[in-house]
Amino acid sequence: MRRVPWFYRVLLHAFPADARREVGHDMGAMFTRQLQEAHAHRFGAAKLWLRASVDAIVNGIGERFNRPRRVQGHGAGVKRWRWWMHAFVQDVRYALRVMARQPGVTLVAVVTLALGIGANTAIFSAVNAILLRPLPYDDPHRVMMVWEKRQAEGVNDNVVSPADFLDWARMNTTFESMAAMTSTAVDLTGNGEPVRLSTALVSPPFFDVLRIRPQLGRFFRSDEAIAGKPRVVVLSHQAWTSRFGSDPNIVGRSLTLNGTAVEVIGVLPASFEFPDDSLDLWAPLALEGTPQPPTRTSHQLTVFARLKPGVTLEQARADMERVGQTLQQQYPEANRNHSAWVIPLEDRLKTPVRSSLLMLLGAVAFVLLIACVNVANVLLAKAAGRRREMAVRSAVGAGRARLAGQMLTESLVLAIFGGAAGVAVAWWGIAAMKQLIPDSVPVVGLSHLRLEPRVLAFTAAVSVATGLLFGMLPAWQLAGQDVNASLKDGGRSPGGVRRRLRVALVVSEIALASLLLVAAGLTLRSFQAVLNQPAGFRIDKSLTVTVLLPGARYKTQAAFLNAFESLEERFASLPGVRLVGATSHLPLSTRDSRQGVTVEGRDPVPDSPTRAHPRMVTPNYFKAMGITVIAGRGFAPADGPESPRVAIVNETMAKRYWPNASPIGKRVKFNGNGEEWMEVVGVIADVKHWGLEAPVNPELYRPLRQAFSPLMTFVVNTEGDGAQLAAAAREQVRAVDPNLPLSRMQTVADVAAASVATRRAGMLLTAAFGVLALVLAAAGIHGVMSHLVALRTAEIGVRMTLGASPTRMMAHILQEGAVQATIGLAIGLTGGVLLMHAFRTILFGVEPADPFTLIAVAAGLFITALAACAIPARRAMRVDPVTALRAM
Repeated sequence: MRRVPWFYRVLLHAFPADARREVGHDMGAMFTRQLQEAHAHRFGAAKLWLRASVDAIVNGIGERFNRPRRVQGHGAGVKRWRWWMHAFVQDVRYALRVMARQPGVTLVAVVTLALGIGANTAIFSAVNAILLRPLPYDDPHRVMMVWEKRQAEGVNDNVVSPADFLDWARMNTTFESMAAMTSTAVDLTGNGEPVRLSTALVSPPFFDVLRIRPQLGRFFRSDEAIAGKPRVVVLSHQAWTSRFGSDPNIVGRSLTLNGTAVEVIGVLPASFEFPDDSLDLWAPLALEGTPQPPTRTSHQLTVFARLKPGVTLEQARADMERVGQTLQQQYPEANRNHSAWVIPLEDRLKTPVRSSLLMLLGAVAFVLLIACVNVANVLLAKAAGRRREMAVRSAVGAGRARLAGQMLTESLVLAIFGGAAGVAVAWWGIAAMKQLIPDSVPVVGLSHLRLEPRVLAFTAAVSVATGLLFGMLPAWQLAGQDVNASLKDGGRSPGGVRRRLRVALVVSEIALASLLLVAAGLTLRSFQAVLNQPAGFRIDKSLTVTVLLPGARYKTQAAFLNAFESLEERFASLPGVRLVGATSHLPLSTRDSRQGVTVEGRDPVPDSPTRAHPRMVTPNYFKAMGITVIAGRGFAPADGPESPRVAIVNETMAKRYWPNASPIGKRVKFNGNGEEWMEVVGVIADVKHWGLEAPVNPELYRPLRQAFSPLMTFVVNTEGDGAQLAAAAREQVRAVDPNLPLSRMQTVADVAAASVATRRAGMLLTAAFGVLALVLAAAGIHGVMSHLVALRTAEIGVRMTLGASPTRMMAHILQEGAVQATIGLAIGLTGGVLLMHAFRTILFGVEPADPFTLIAVAAGLFITALAACAIPARRAMRVDPVTALRAM
């Protein structure tokens, strides 16, 4: 049996165990010999596999389910099963012959189903990879994220300070391990061209929390997270393969990162997945042995933890609430109204995308329903020509169940062909989705976006369900007809019930299409509303260059300043450059920081904490970015290290902390030891830093010459396209320091586009499904109206004989189409508004009942419906009354 194909061994399990023991070995050996011989003939192997599958279904399942009766001497159950399966095989063969006799109709139905099933399969593959697939960690339901909860601000997911993290890890009783993480960037030199690598700094228990084992080497020890100890790193699998050629001897090798020698101690496995897949290196986070004690006022850590066995989420939350209250009592100034919030990692990663994915899944479900209605209409049209055939079969003894079974079998065969073609459509759709999904989306599972077995099983199930759905109406119509009437009229009479049924299908098609178009329209309007939000800065004609100066080579603040000022001067000297400025936190770049501040003359209010987001900038930054100074002044070159400390605040901070006065001349300082007072010398207009649709928070700007930041982003404002200066800008970076890596360069427009990339992807997918629904609906309406006109040829002939003009007949047909469209629109628009209320969280700047969207959808669908009715209406105009009356 070793050489027997595995799938045939699976098929043998359809037979009872005693039958497999008795003849299974011989069956396997015989099938293997037949398979070897079949390969010599065209399609021989496929035919053999088909026969084997049918044999397992017909004989194997029949034997298994009716085994007790057969053993007792009653073989009626087996005979009944075999009779039904024999009838099913006959129906399948007959269905294939019918489809072959009408290739045009078959092709239209298969293509329609392929589009609907393929779209559903593609979106389900995303749902399966992101929502249904468990996180790739051991016992993922026990992996938690622990955030700082700020009750007064209504924030449950603030990043954590180092001191609080150390206390949490020491004082909690519900986690078996807890780890902190932050990210940075380092420069790799001495290994060819200098490159910048994205690096995660993690406390040593991090990989224990996720239960990850290294592919090579080991992970961090606790003593390696102490400042001053020898530096070590772990490589990501991607960095190991792309940067170091999968060198098996990489462990123990020394790398030069930021000018310091670092030892490689391990390599992560290829199976390791993390929300940020851009990380190249993992290094220990040193929180102990630092020159200054861990801060409680600066927050930058993300905390992961693993629950102890048997501990529930509620118990962990109660325990961390206890820890938070204890720290509030011990440190009332720094931890006032601070606590901790525990949330499963799975919820944190999947909740932000759940609504969007479910809405897309609902959208493609409506597309499939429209496809089913179209195919049902096609089959009803075919059924009109088969009424006499079915009447004859019924007259010679075929029961209603037998006739309905034959029709359903034909529908199932058609659906299976549509599902097979849908797999190809899904493959193309998945490839398109991968191109649409931004690389920056922090979601685990995108690498599993493919046609895996569960997705193919879903396709098979949808195909069968679709076949039953669109096949029930034709089966019910033909099986339930009056045999005598059908034999008398020869199958020509359309029947009132069928006509009303087909009109109902048109109405439902319009309703489904309008419902989906409402969702697409609202998504498009939301995207437009986001793009129309004022960013607060100039987006076009600017290039950004991010530079990180390593502390190993730049040991003093003066060295940093000299390098940055030299770069700014060199960028400004390039041809076509108008202004150059630099900032530590570029808007819309996802880089951010926040710190508590003290406002002179403002008493601390427990329920209204004062915090601001600090930014370090050069004097020309506001002008280079096109940011408006609305009060006071901007920074000047004279605001240097020896000058009085100054600051500029944004409009939101001015209104929040000085609501009834001008902040100019007022003083503010950051909380912490040794912080100096800063005089507010200017107020700038608000800048959208966290997203075009996100609210603005208090921001406090400081001159770079009075603050410190090793990482700065230069904004090079040009007269033309900023991207054309990228090569020249790289040369200027090399001229200042040849060991600096080629920094990532992008235009401000690209940064802004990346900030809305996720919303754009959702909008494009929804719009594509809306257009597909519109096309299918138009095709379905045209098909139905054409068939109804054909059925009413005699009636039209009588009307025209009695004096009705061709123009009046055309208007009559168009009027019927308009009435059906109006009813469908009323149902669909109402349903669309009600449905979008459930998804209003993904909308921005638009209400579910947006009048513009509803009017546009109604007008577009109404015109489409009338256009689809126009060709059948013109055909009605050209009916020859004499010919029509002769055909009666």
